[in-house]
Amino acid sequence: MGPGASRSARARRSSGPGRRARLAGATVSHSKRREHRGKKLTQQLQSTSAGADIVDVLGKLHQGTIELFRHDPWLAFDLLGVERPVAGTPTPRQGEVEREDPEDPDKVIVRYPDLVLVHEVEVPKRGIVIGVEAQGAYQRIKRWRFPYYQAVLADSYELQTWMVFVSYCRRMSAAIRDWKVGPPPRIDGLLLDVDTVPRLSLEEMMRWPTAGVLVGALHGHAGDSEAAQNGVRACMGLPEKRRHSYIGTILAALSERERAAIEQELNMEEKHEIWQIEKNSGTYLRGCRHGLETGRQEGRQEGRQEGRRVTLVELIFALLDVRGVACEADSEARLRACEDIAVLERWADRAREVTDVSALFEDA
Repeated sequence: MGPGASRSARARRSSGPGRRARLAGATVSHSKRREHRGKKLTQQLQSTSAGADIVDVLGKLHQGTIELFRHDPWLAFDLLGVERPVAGTPTPRQGEVEREDPEDPDKVIVRYPDLVLVHEVEVPKRGIVIGVEAQGAYQRIKRWRFPYYQAVLADSYELQTWMVFVSYCRRMSAAIRDWKVGPPPRIDGLLLDVDTVPRLSLEEMMRWPTAGVLVGALHGHAGDSEAAQNGVRACMGLPEKRRHSYIGTILAALSERERAAIEQELNMEEKHEIWQIEKNSGTYLRGCRHGLETGRQEGRQEGRQEGRRVTLVELIFALLDVRGVACEADSEARLRACEDIAVLERWADRAREVTDVSALFEDA
């Protein structure tokens, strides 16, 4: 066999079924590594309290942030004063760019942004693709994934492709700015964070609720309770389902202390609205995380009950603390020992008004 034949044989080996099988195996192995890193990141995020520099963006805050762009696809462009590149309204296409797991057809491997929005006109071919990513923690791996996301979407749709980054983490925001001007591949996209998104008045928020929620969440997370409070008020006139979802997104961006603080500035109707949202979900307080862990060990139902109980206890302490009501050791022990959810709910309602902790227990 001559040199030409040898080269031909090598070419066949490098491009035949064997190589495809090896590449497939490498892809699966790479997918498993990505999945393992993803699980570790999820655990890190879920172990961090709301309002810190790392937010549980895989929970309500993440879902709520992405929901805003589903409802208002041009939100980033309009907030930053960037001219809309095309006419029309992009719509969600996430399912089109997810891929089946080769090991399990019932699973999908997501190697794309949190949300993909597309507006496409076939003849002549024109439109836009917008990828949206919500970031609550610094992740260096995104240095390489962001350009990948953009390239894959551009290749898939053959349209101009924009990336939108919503960052609740100052370190991540700084990194994105550095990656925009550093060595290639460079990050190219619109950054929405507390420094780039302007504060809006209550009137502006009421006219533009999606912007009001994002402003309230971003600035509220950075400690601006007035922005968060106005965001909540701007949602009060919305239909119930959307109102609860939008207010829940703002609350999820705040610490317990900040949530309790803004409630002091709300009227009774607004306080009741927030109280109903808090009672129906433990995702905003560390009691939820405690309950989830308990649920794994003792059963889901018991875990949910324990999560609700701890949530209520911590809410009472936060309300008393922000209002300057002292809680002596015996009262604290009594609160922590209570296992009756109805009683805790009653005490939590009273914690918003009492001036002495003993008044919580008056009818006990």
